[in-house]
Amino acid sequence: MNRRDFLAGTLAVAGGSRAFGIAPDQSESMEQPHEIDDRVVRCYLRSIMQTSEHVEQFTHAWTPEESMRLGNGWTHDAELGWVHSSAVHSDGVDGSKTYYHYETDGARKVVNSPEKRCRIHAYGNSFAHCDQVNDNETWEEYLAAHLQEPIRNYGVGGYGVYQAYRRMLKVERNNPAEYIVLNIWDDDHYRSLDSWRLIRFGQGSSCGFTLPHVRVDLRNNRCNQFDNLLKSPQDVARLRDEEFVFQSFKDDPVLKLVLAARSEKTGSTRLTRPVAVSFGIPEEIASDSDVAQRLMQIHTEAALYASRQIITWTEEFAALNGKKLMLILSFGRSNMSNALKGKPRFDQNFTDWLKTKSYPVLDMRDAFARHYQSFRGEPDDFLRPYYNGHHTPAGNFLTAWALKPTVVSWLDPVPTPYR
Repeated sequence: MNRRDFLAGTLAVAGGSRAFGIAPDQSESMEQPHEIDDRVVRCYLRSIMQTSEHVEQFTHAWTPEESMRLGNGWTHDAELGWVHSSAVHSDGVDGSKTYYHYETDGARKVVNSPEKRCRIHAYGNSFAHCDQVNDNETWEEYLAAHLQEPIRNYGVGGYGVYQAYRRMLKVERNNPAEYIVLNIWDDDHYRSLDSWRLIRFGQGSSCGFTLPHVRVDLRNNRCNQFDNLLKSPQDVARLRDEEFVFQSFKDDPVLKLVLAARSEKTGSTRLTRPVAVSFGIPEEIASDSDVAQRLMQIHTEAALYASRQIITWTEEFAALNGKKLMLILSFGRSNMSNALKGKPRFDQNFTDWLKTKSYPVLDMRDAFARHYQSFRGEPDDFLRPYYNGHHTPAGNFLTAWALKPTVVSWLDPVPTPYR
């Protein structure tokens, strides 16, 4: 979702811990002022509380067969917040259904070369998982078919960078691979700061539950890690308890941002100050006179700082375990269109930082821009065949083919077709 669109829509509605350690006690979180009236906080939190039906569906222990018929594709996970379960959705190209199946370790179904040893594991959100396409239409499977070796896809819809990092730690403990791909989508930076996804997105999110997250204090160069708050189905049911919800989330930094964006007093600097303080950001960093823009700048600065820390932890994990790392930056249609139109990139400082890295970093804006050079027409017309919310099969194929040269040279020995 475009950041300005998110904040504008909301207005319209009314250090790091040790390298791989997880802070066990949330009392370590930075002290944050609470300047918003408790009645406003309670009212908003009450409005986003989950229904009993949604909680039951999320926590029910489906069999794969039941899940294909009755599930919505997301299910509770004590550590990661949620993972995928088998499902059929009606969200494919031309109104078609899409079919989702999973291996016993949670990876999306391996279609190409499942009998061979897997060297590559991919992590990330729905652009890694490849929502809205069938199992054999993901960029991982297109690439695997060409390389003649499997790529295990551990992407999960709704994940932020931190959740993807946590899933990597969990999977690699039991089923290690030498090559790690971390796929980051544009909103993933912000998702790492979410403790409860509905605070930012409101009712209607399929994965609108609690998740492991980080809290940042840029002034003191700190990025603290926090476990998922609700670890059992019984815990998840407490999202129906108004007092529990209020006490658990009243001081959440993202909640402060959302409530500031919803306020009608859009001209007051008082609205941005507690938000900036909660992220440890000097308020003057957001110089725009428009309150929504200033909130967006604060949120973006905190989110990109979090991603830099998480990527640093990932680098350290890879180095200590003899793994090779690759980053892929994916983007929704809005940000991709902006890039093709030559507009400033919201993550310019972040991508400049990545240029210092010795491992491969592929920015899909550059790959799409190369293809756009031979197209005569507007960016939105060019992008239409490649997006259906997420990437269409054509978009995933373009992604796979853009990755191919780098992946081939990255692997040692090179894949069989290149020997």
